[in-house]
Amino acid sequence: MTRFPRNPQVLRVVLLGIDGAGKTTAARSVVRKLRVDGIEAALFRNPGGRRTLDRWASRHSHTAQSLLGSRFLDAVESFLRVLAVLRSTLQARRRRGVVLFDRHLQCQLALRRERGLDAGRLLPWLLRVLPQPDLVVYLSVDPSTAQARVASRNTDEETFEFLTALDASYRQLPGFEDYALVDANGTAAEIAEALAKHIEARLRTPGSSSVAAALALQPLPVREGTQASQ
Repeated sequence: MTRFPRNPQVLRVVLLGIDGAGKTTAARSVVRKLRVDGIEAALFRNPGGRRTLDRWASRHSHTAQSLLGSRFLDAVESFLRVLAVLRSTLQARRRRGVVLFDRHLQCQLALRRERGLDAGRLLPWLLRVLPQPDLVVYLSVDPSTAQARVASRNTDEETFEFLTALDASYRQLPGFEDYALVDANGTAAEIAEALAKHIEARLRTPGSSSVAAALALQPLPVREGTQASQ
């Protein structure tokens, strides 16, 4: 099987979790910490547009799913997410050090499972041919805690039932048993610290197949003006 070329100077970390788990906040904190330590780091976000679509649908007193239907909504989200993932994958090839991906194709597969849709062919195929992550981290949070965090943003809302079902869908994904788990019920600082420990442990793993482990443990020049992708 032909795979996308891999940059061996990058340690790839994929962050997964339900809405309100604290993925983006933790990722930004870890990127800042790595840079302070002299390690090149970048954050790429791979949204599917569900929050934006829900805000649009709310103008018509609907959710995106009730207005568009599960299959059409999934098609729109999948298109947006695949574009985001392909873009971030290409951008990561020009990096070295640690690259964090906030969300990935697994997020769409979990949403499909929660909606009762099959996995399809494209997303599983892309997960096989794209450069494999060195570490996949699932931020595990109680759905009630996640729901409260979402509500505090005052930008969107999620039901307890949806978050519970989505968490269950993530845990049923193929390969979930190999994910590193982070308890995301604590403070933002505690979640970021736990995530950083997983990354540091992966960097120091003896016999790591990625030379990023050797690179990332050395102080590297951080380019002027480099910012995490929003």
